[in-house]
Amino acid sequence: MSLTWGSSPWKIWRSHWQNRLSMNGRRVSYALVAAMILFAAIPYAIINHLTSLRDWAAFDPSTQYDLDMIFWAWMIIPYLTLYLYYPAAAWLGSRNEIMWRQNIIFHQMMLISCWIVFLIFFLFPVEIDLRHLVVGTEGTVWEPLFVMMHAIDTPWNSWPSLHIVQSMQVVLVLRYWFPPDSNGLRVLHAMLLISWLLLVASTMVVKQHYIWDVGTAVLFAGLGWRYWMKPCLENLKGKDAQDVFDAILD
Repeated sequence: MSLTWGSSPWKIWRSHWQNRLSMNGRRVSYALVAAMILFAAIPYAIINHLTSLRDWAAFDPSTQYDLDMIFWAWMIIPYLTLYLYYPAAAWLGSRNEIMWRQNIIFHQMMLISCWIVFLIFFLFPVEIDLRHLVVGTEGTVWEPLFVMMHAIDTPWNSWPSLHIVQSMQVVLVLRYWFPPDSNGLRVLHAMLLISWLLLVASTMVVKQHYIWDVGTAVLFAGLGWRYWMKPCLENLKGKDAQDVFDAILD
């Protein structure tokens, strides 16, 4: 049995859907990116800093493997590629009207999953005590990037890692929208997978997350896709679901 949270379009999209051909046919894409900033990025920053001020950890999931994990400063580059995944989903889910509807519903479910993770951050906070292992960056090109990252994120964004949850959701939806049925797409899928695996590794290598954070994030995103996101997107291929969608937004 699959979940149906967020499977009907929210009315906040109505004007964007009705005027979807404006802005060179990209009004919905812009609206989706703006929604992720307003309803995911900003609340994340608030929860992250509130949890830091609270300064209480529910438990400690750290292991010796986390401490022994090698630190490579250059891995901050794949770490920062997360911010390319958001516009990728908003822009690429545009092949036809069905995909546009799926794109809106997918982003609604991304937002809901963010809010679930925020609740976990707040109710069961974990401090990521690894930043003392970030060494040798002083005076290098990497130093300002780490300074910026540590200033924006307090070490209370532990589990499940939103970096992994959100990037994995985007990878899964892109693979769903563009199945590897040609040599060109198979190459692109391989590049996407390699890029994502580098991002996953980077969360631990740059000392931003524990292994626990990564494992719980993969489990959260994987189960969410299998029993929630994909079934809801599949449902939108049917005319009845499309008619309900249009009745709400038209």
